[in-house]
Amino acid sequence: MILRALPLCLAVLTAACADRGAYPRLLPTADVLAEPALPAHAVPAATPEGATRIEAAALSRAEALRRRAANLGGPVIEPDLRDRLRGR
Repeated sequence: MILRALPLCLAVLTAACADRGAYPRLLPTADVLAEPALPAHAVPAATPEGATRIEAAALSRAEALRRRAANLGGPVIEPDLRDRLRGR
């Protein structure tokens, strides 16, 4: 039994030791624990004025979607098509 498992063990050990490229670059602890830097496109949003503009745009969009939903309060499908689908 042991002799049958030996080739499998050797194959696993050989595969584990194969050179698969360079070891990934390790980051210094100070870099890993540092506060993240904002990307250039996000800097305006970090200011109070930018945040206010973004909030106003979001509230405006939400209100527009509420109005649109209210307009769809009626039947979305025409009554004659609904009757045909029901077999009437």
